[in-house]
Amino acid sequence: MLNVGFICPSSHYLHDPFKGDPHTQLYLLTILEEKFRDEINPSLIDLRGIKRKFAIRQIPECDIYLHSVYTLDYTEQKSIVRRLRENYPKAKHIAGGPHVIEFPEESLNLFDSLIIGEGEESIVQVIDDVMNNKLESVYKQESKIDINAYPFPLRKYLPKSAVARKDMMTLKSNKEYKEILGTTTLFSRGCPYNCTFCSMPQLKQFEKKTRYRKPNLIKDEIKYLQMEYGIRGINLLDEIGIPLNKEKAISHLEAIAETGILWRGQTRVDGFTPEIARLARDSGCIAMGLGAESASQMALDMINKGIKVKRSKEAIRLLKENNIETRVYLILGLPGEPRDIVKKTWKFIEETKPDLVYLSLFTVRPGTEVYNNPKRFGIKNVDTDWDRTMHLFGRYEDEAPTLTFEYEEHTPWGRGFSKEELINNYIELQSKLRENNMSHV
Repeated sequence: MLNVGFICPSSHYLHDPFKGDPHTQLYLLTILEEKFRDEINPSLIDLRGIKRKFAIRQIPECDIYLHSVYTLDYTEQKSIVRRLRENYPKAKHIAGGPHVIEFPEESLNLFDSLIIGEGEESIVQVIDDVMNNKLESVYKQESKIDINAYPFPLRKYLPKSAVARKDMMTLKSNKEYKEILGTTTLFSRGCPYNCTFCSMPQLKQFEKKTRYRKPNLIKDEIKYLQMEYGIRGINLLDEIGIPLNKEKAISHLEAIAETGILWRGQTRVDGFTPEIARLARDSGCIAMGLGAESASQMALDMINKGIKVKRSKEAIRLLKENNIETRVYLILGLPGEPRDIVKKTWKFIEETKPDLVYLSLFTVRPGTEVYNNPKRFGIKNVDTDWDRTMHLFGRYEDEAPTLTFEYEEHTPWGRGFSKEELINNYIELQSKLRENNMSHV
């Protein structure tokens, strides 16, 4: 029997790494166990919350180690693999994920084999090839993946206390919700949009649309969480939590409503209509995050967000009218921002009055249009210190934020901000939010 361990990195950069769950790891382990049954012993090696220097002591010997590599975790994962090779030289290391897709040659210097693309089919082939001693260096996705053909991720690879947690459903206006046992779910995959700061074209080779779980499968997963873990609330981690197609949105929300669960999530501002807002409320939605991104229309256009500031205001209004706690995601430092961006952003906040604002600083992420063509966005320098490549650390109460890029003095839209100016803008606006009890940190 092969011992297969899927390593979940420490997520040391997060204020609370247990706010989310390792859905990729849980999902693929579930697929492998269903496929190979008594031929493998699958396990999740959960390093979240463990100091990086002690992580190696928490990793048992396995025949195969699986790694899902995100840019922020790459330095840590590189250290782990090198130490494991010293301890268990015969073990194989298999990796997939966005960083592997963007940097395959670099990744092959570290891992024995790479999975390029979505992994449902490839991971099964990899394990089969290891069993038959014919492991290949690269496995590429060859066809579209029907996510409805695969089981939802079982949580049994985690202790119950890590699955069902309090403080998941807390509302600003109702502190009693903090006692509700909650967890996270993921009912979709992908995004049809091409925002220049976020979208990675390499991930859309086979499917450019968002794919959602069928309503009956959504109900099955929620009922499983209710029965096995006593879950009363879920946090949807989907990029677009409510389908933009009206008919699909209705069946999606009705499925959630039938379970009686409370939920929170996030979605695009242009996905909200009066009818959808009411349905969301009636289905148990208590809080919704909106990706408004900026109060500057030029900045929105520069990043190809495909929305209008006016539409963001309308979506916020609809949520508030339906008594759904409104959380707005904003980014400072985007290309195209005017010199008075702090003033303009604060005016937007005062006018719309969201309950909470999730404010972050713009970063240049590998694989995006901004990263691949920085000059187009007036950027002259990009730092490839991968440990710092993230929108938001959530730790700025104790430290000043840093930037991974620098604008030209003269950009396509006017004079560029210096690093110091961008950081000061962030700190000024974050201070205003905290003074008005609107900051999430």
